[in-house]
Amino acid sequence: MTINVSTHQAAEDERNDNILIYVNGKIVPKNEAVVSVYDSGFMLGDGIWEGLRLYNGKWAFLDEHIDRLFEASIAIDLNINMNRNGVIQALENTRIANNITSDAHARLMITRGVKKRPFQHPSLSQSGPTFVIIIEHSKPKLPRPINLATVPHLRGLPMTQDPKLNSHSKLNCILACIAAEKAGADEALMLDINGFVNTTNACNFFIVRKGAVWTSTGDYCMNGITRQKVIDICASNGIPIFERNFSLVDTYSADEAFLTGTFGAQTPVGMIDGRVIGSGELGPVAKEIRSLYKDLIKEKTK
Repeated sequence: MTINVSTHQAAEDERNDNILIYVNGKIVPKNEAVVSVYDSGFMLGDGIWEGLRLYNGKWAFLDEHIDRLFEASIAIDLNINMNRNGVIQALENTRIANNITSDAHARLMITRGVKKRPFQHPSLSQSGPTFVIIIEHSKPKLPRPINLATVPHLRGLPMTQDPKLNSHSKLNCILACIAAEKAGADEALMLDINGFVNTTNACNFFIVRKGAVWTSTGDYCMNGITRQKVIDICASNGIPIFERNFSLVDTYSADEAFLTGTFGAQTPVGMIDGRVIGSGELGPVAKEIRSLYKDLIKEKTK
């Protein structure tokens, strides 16, 4: 029996049992890091988040991540009650308190805060935002390429819930992942409203055909920072790159497929809907992109 793996699978690290977590200005032990049952994030998924990786004591692409966090706050009309420097300082204070210098992943979570009563209206959140930062020792550990299954859950229209928004409301993606696992895969390949291949439930998706890299148009996918870095790397290194509509027919006959995300960077895809993609391993084009991406990380975090 094949054991399911995940794009966010990490090596076990006992140090994470004793990490300190930032909660509303205080840095507290893990077992004391709690939020109210009346919190709007817990009740309704009313909040935003951001994920970052730490290399050599520096947060990779920090400015882009903070930009995306504040853009999300504007989009959902959530006042963080803190400027950019304040958020960055809170992140650094949490890192320093944990004495973490590299190979770590941070998740920043900001909700509309505690509600006066357990109902939907945002005006019931009157105490200000809830802000949590978790930083864990984290090295990606993937025992084999990811297997995907196409699911009926779609990346929807911006007027329903914009796929570009890093919101706490992730139920659509969770249901997609569940459907994929029930089909015997690790994660879900999701289509857009027109039936074109879009993303997985957790990462952006790329294929390689005849040496050219294809990804979705970006109209319905996550606003991935690693996705954009891969596009930029290809464009500046002579690797043909296309943001375009493509179908499952194009995907099944691809030479390579891989995923991108802050945690795993570039993750190989071995199989989609029972069809082996290329060799079933990380292909030569993806390997070159991965090497160039590592060089970029070194440059930005030296």
